[in-house]
Amino acid sequence: MKTFLSIISIKTNNFSNEKIVVGLLAVSANKVYYGYSKDKLKILNKFGKNVNLSNFSENLLNQVKKKVVKTNNEKLKSQEAFNFNNTLFSEEYFMYLSNYNNGVLHFSKPFEINYDFSDTDFDKYYSNFIGDILDDSKKDNKVSLYKKIKPYFEKEGLEDKADLNYILNSIYFKGILKDCQIPLITKNGNINALQTIDFCMHPNTITNNLYETKIIYDALITFAPKLKTSVEKIKVAFEEPELKTEQHKLLDLALKNTTKLLNLLLQIKLIHLLPQ
Repeated sequence: MKTFLSIISIKTNNFSNEKIVVGLLAVSANKVYYGYSKDKLKILNKFGKNVNLSNFSENLLNQVKKKVVKTNNEKLKSQEAFNFNNTLFSEEYFMYLSNYNNGVLHFSKPFEINYDFSDTDFDKYYSNFIGDILDDSKKDNKVSLYKKIKPYFEKEGLEDKADLNYILNSIYFKGILKDCQIPLITKNGNINALQTIDFCMHPNTITNNLYETKIIYDALITFAPKLKTSVEKIKVAFEEPELKTEQHKLLDLALKNTTKLLNLLLQIKLIHLLPQ
């Protein structure tokens, strides 16, 4: 299923229609993702004459957060995929939100991303659009897998040795039904690819990511003869989830059943995985 994104901004001046982007909302098949920047809210009172704009805006954003939490809880109970048009966060609801409270809080018209989101994906888009660390990712003092590995992908000169965030086009790669992305791929003799899977995510998302990685591997195996080469096992960077959880059960199954196609690495040691 496609994911729908909407950018959240606050109007600071009714005359110039000036806005500050403060948050992001995404609706995927498995979850509604939502976050806003408290640091950006703090600076709102520096604009305009409304000294209560920061507190007023945060109250509105918290109202939306309650609806997000309620929607996700209902999803967990039903174990059914979201239908964007039927969920509370439909296109009509976004249009309603864009006019909410005289336009102070603005939700952009939703645009499509052609794959299911994960927490890692939302972190990346949030960072790109908001330019800030996701506030919700700080809870329980946990740092997301994406943030832990991000510095390795920013290594100087890496882009000259490998393709980062490579899109596998469904037209050219047999077996891929829709375009999908892999963090890193390179050809130095054989084709080598690196995947990241966050085993702290919802079990459905983990399962989808594992299936997707298997499909990517099979597509590369089919594609490799065109380059007169072969494909190494896909390296997967991850962290071990808590014991006795559904996530750890999935990890155990992955370790048992995917050894022929995946090189699952219990510790994140990307320095040894990335091209030197």
